[in-house]
Amino acid sequence: MRRFRTLLAALSIGAACACAAPSLAHERTPHGTLMQEGEIEFRVDPEYKPPDPESLGGSWDLVDHNGRLVTDKDFRGKWMLVFFGFAGCREACPGALMTMGEAIDQLGPDGDAIQPLFVDFSMEEPDYLGLAQFVSNFHPRLIGLTGDRKQTFQAVRKFKVRREYAMTNFSSKETGPRINHTTYIYVIDPDGRTRGYFYDALPIEGYVDEIRYHLARYEAEHE
Repeated sequence: MRRFRTLLAALSIGAACACAAPSLAHERTPHGTLMQEGEIEFRVDPEYKPPDPESLGGSWDLVDHNGRLVTDKDFRGKWMLVFFGFAGCREACPGALMTMGEAIDQLGPDGDAIQPLFVDFSMEEPDYLGLAQFVSNFHPRLIGLTGDRKQTFQAVRKFKVRREYAMTNFSSKETGPRINHTTYIYVIDPDGRTRGYFYDALPIEGYVDEIRYHLARYEAEHE
């Protein structure tokens, strides 16, 4: 893991990175504040209202990094943490997945009930081997998901994930594509309902706090 962090830092300096979309954590985060990402500042519209978590997600079918068809129903009974990105990313995606994995470990026994998922939305020809190698860098239970254009677009649309290719001064052959995209972590309960979402750039304590909040709320509702 230490070697991967060193490699990640070197690649980030080389600027072959994915830019995270301006996003705010859902609930308990004041909107309309000035956010900073790298050297770029975003002014969040004070009138912006994030979508209701329960309006996001739903049924989907994708293919895991072993080439097996899976659906949302395969994960019933477990919590899911879902992050959308692309395996060629060198900044937002690796950082979010590293922190996600560390947060799951910090949750101790509570973390055993959580299934982390990474959805590759590049909509290119699925590269299961490459996806498997990518997710293996982060957490032993992390599952990579992908699919054909129809499957991927369905999942992206249901979670209202924004993605757009960005023009760069670097050769895509050397750095891969640069895709600006939504960088929320979606929290989905054992019944398949999206309980909330939060910004990927939170410190690990923020991840743990957000996850514990939803676990406790769900438990209280089912007492």
